[in-house]
Amino acid sequence: MRPAVPRRPANARRARWLTAAAALVAALSLAGCGGADASEADLDRLEQAFASADVVLGSEVFDDSCSVCHGSDGSGGVGAALGGVDERLSVRNHLSVVWTGRGSMPPFGGILTDAEIAAVVAYQRSTFGAE
Repeated sequence: MRPAVPRRPANARRARWLTAAAALVAALSLAGCGGADASEADLDRLEQAFASADVVLGSEVFDDSCSVCHGSDGSGGVGAALGGVDERLSVRNHLSVVWTGRGSMPPFGGILTDAEIAAVVAYQRSTFGAE
């Protein structure tokens, strides 16, 4: 008889993927109901959060919620490529896209906190901005 092989706990990458998949399913469910447009008050609040955004948090949010569609390197796939995003979108427009969604991208307003949305936008702009 062979000795029993101890089971390893689920690795962090798998747990992040499952979290992202669950967030995507929730977001798509909400998208089917029609995402609400960002109000001026929403955008003002998000811009204030952006002023002190934590790029490290943004990296984590990107890995958990965005990389599934936009690719871990921002090259796109299901979602748009993010290269040069800072040239295509103003900060306010970028925040609005993440809040309300666009095309097949679901809205993340109400799923992510203001701090998480601001952080992921800051991360995307600093990482995938103009080269």
